[in-house]
Amino acid sequence: MICKNYVVAGEDVDDLMVMESNAYVSYTLRLLYHFLFNNGFTKEKLKTLHLGLQEGNHVLVCYKNLMFTEQFFVEMKHCYIDDKINIKSCFFNSKNECCAEVTKEVEWFDYARREVIAAPKQILQHFNTKIA
Repeated sequence: MICKNYVVAGEDVDDLMVMESNAYVSYTLRLLYHFLFNNGFTKEKLKTLHLGLQEGNHVLVCYKNLMFTEQFFVEMKHCYIDDKINIKSCFFNSKNECCAEVTKEVEWFDYARREVIAAPKQILQHFNTKIA
C-alpha cells in the first residue's frame, strides 16, 4: 500500500541499542502522516481545518529486534479510515524479514471544539472508507 525506508536512530533505542516499542508506534504514525500528505492532507492543511490525530490503543508484536543504525522499512499493510483510523504496519529489516507488526488506533480530534469527532466528510470523500 505505502512504505518508507528509515534507519534506526539514537533516540529510537534503549541502552542495549535495541529499538524501543514507542519508536515502532512513532514510525507507524509518521507513515500515516506521509499517507495523508500523499493524498493532499498536509499537517498545515489539517491545522487549518483545526484537525489533529489523537492516539488510541496499539498492539506491538516483535519477532526480531531492530538495532541502532540498522536500515529498515515500514509498510502500511492496512488502513481503515472511518470514525477512527485503524492501521496495521509491518517493519522489515534489510534482509526483507518481518521484524515487527504494529496495529494502531487513531481518532480525529477537533482542536476548535476540543473533542474527538467522526471522520470529517472533506477527508472521507478522498478515500475509500476501506483501504487495503
